[in-house]
Amino acid sequence: MPQTGATRRQKFLKSEKSKTKLKAKNKELPKGTNVTKTNFKIKKIVIREQLKKHGETEALSARKLNIKELLSRLNHFNTHSRTEALTGLKELFEAHPEVLEHNLGELIHGITPLVLNIEKVVRHESLKTLHLMLSKANMERIDPFFDIMCTYLRSAMTHIDGRIQEDSLLFLDTLLACTPTKVAEDFHKIIPNFLDMISKLRVDSKPGRTLTVNLGSQITSVKWRVKVLHRLKDYLNEFVKYNKIQEFREPVVEATKIFDPSKMNHFSLFNPIYVQNCQLSCFSSKNLQEAVPLDEVDKFKEYTDTLMPLLFETWLEVCPNVNSEKNIETVISEDAALLLKHTLEVISLIWSIVKHFNIKNPSSNILNAFSQKFRQPYLQHFVNAFPYVTNIRTKQRNANVQLGDSITDPKLVMQNLEICQVFIVLNPNINVKNQNKDMMSILNYIEKTFSKNTQAEINDVIIKILHTIFTNEVNNWTRTLSVMDDLFRKIIWAYFNKDMSSSFRQKIFSLLCKIALNDKLLHFQESDAYHTWLQKLPDILLEETVTVQTIDIIHKFAVRNNKTFNMVVRPKLLEIIQNLPKLVISDVDINGSGYYKLFSLLYYIKKWDDESLDLLRDQLLKNVYDRDYGNFIFETLQIRTEDA
Repeated sequence: MPQTGATRRQKFLKSEKSKTKLKAKNKELPKGTNVTKTNFKIKKIVIREQLKKHGETEALSARKLNIKELLSRLNHFNTHSRTEALTGLKELFEAHPEVLEHNLGELIHGITPLVLNIEKVVRHESLKTLHLMLSKANMERIDPFFDIMCTYLRSAMTHIDGRIQEDSLLFLDTLLACTPTKVAEDFHKIIPNFLDMISKLRVDSKPGRTLTVNLGSQITSVKWRVKVLHRLKDYLNEFVKYNKIQEFREPVVEATKIFDPSKMNHFSLFNPIYVQNCQLSCFSSKNLQEAVPLDEVDKFKEYTDTLMPLLFETWLEVCPNVNSEKNIETVISEDAALLLKHTLEVISLIWSIVKHFNIKNPSSNILNAFSQKFRQPYLQHFVNAFPYVTNIRTKQRNANVQLGDSITDPKLVMQNLEICQVFIVLNPNINVKNQNKDMMSILNYIEKTFSKNTQAEINDVIIKILHTIFTNEVNNWTRTLSVMDDLFRKIIWAYFNKDMSSSFRQKIFSLLCKIALNDKLLHFQESDAYHTWLQKLPDILLEETVTVQTIDIIHKFAVRNNKTFNMVVRPKLLEIIQNLPKLVISDVDINGSGYYKLFSLLYYIKKWDDESLDLLRDQLLKNVYDRDYGNFIFETLQIRTEDA
């Protein structure tokens, strides 16, 4: 039977009684020993460092701390103490910039490790302090310590903590703003870390990488990739500037250098395009004899072979289903539109660098290899669903404007034109018969945008695309007039449109002169629209202002096609001479070389009528022109008479 509560109680009492009892002796303390003693021995605690007085001229922060005390507090365990020390350093940089000259190395060693700190407030405060310090320091003094900052940047970009990875992009922004040259020099060290931020190596037997998903992050994977691609675009753009890679070069003749007998003259022996500075740092710890030469082309080719498929996969995740018909707009979200914008900018910059390496090392054949490998995936992922539009949400747009990263055009005209540009450069020898649908889709969009657009920025992009099509070498886009006939006529009629700005008309003029000077584009020169423009060619000299580029092109046209030049200029020669003193070259240099080239056009006019010649003579006698220009015109006419 189970025991009741009373039974358990009795057993407990019995066990307690059976225990041995220990009785304490009842002894009281002696008298006087139960009194609390209040006698204490006191000794001063002396910290000698605190007793030191600061010098009258010593640089101190608002809390009267010098730079050594602030640097020591950067290693304090307390977060508030670290942020207070960083604030004090910023105060020193503002009030006493000279401290950077003597303590720059200690400051970089002390502040830079804080970008990996676990506390967000410490990381952000350290980045602000670094930005202020680097903006005030001399670049030559930063050079020996830049490897330290670069190492911490790469560590932050590949950190296991996603929050530190996100703030590493802010660190990269700081370095790009303050030390762009040094960051560009370490291109092959930094660029692979971007891959680790959006992808990971495959764990199976398949080679390559796969995209990562940010499950533990507060931002979505799409927004994270937008941030990374935005910084990648900025970094590639800085590399393009550092190597002086000009993706688009208008047909401008180099500026004429005039000999000045009053001073020392310097004329370049080599073409500056093929000259590159060799950077040698006196602080480098590497032995030059042991260094292995870096093959830039192979490294960059390996990088693009990994990055381009990731860009295609990134866009594939957010792109909606492809429309069955061309020219049907595909609606995408605003986040997808931002991703499209930065993806296309990255691809365009990669193409510019590929062209640069192909010119630098023609035997690498990197240009053709890149085009052949990625033209079909590009067509499949970007062009098949082209063109794109989006719906802009006002709240998100206002939030993104502060970051300078937003979509303001729901029609995405710039992005769609970028798609056209990349498609054209990847397919110079496109199969007109088999890909006629894709070609017409691209050309129809350019033509439609060219007809309806009034924005100067978009017009410049269209002119850039047209210069790409009408290259010096004939491609399948310009091999026959039938493909480009409609767009070519639209270009010429736009030139005659009086509502167009003068600057845009001069850009169209440079494009048409490029076609006129290309002997391989004779089929375009036989067009009736071209002959109409040719008759109006001298009108550009009847306007109020012209650019140096326009003068260079007309000069080149007068030299190479002198017969045609005389044919179109002679009927309007009198009007040109009347307008010549009033004509202003908007972007002329200090030496006025543009005006000398303008007046040298008079030499190439073979037959003068009496009225035009008398008018020019009267202008010279009345000193309508500046003295130097007047003498130049007189000498030009004298030489022309002797050569006649």
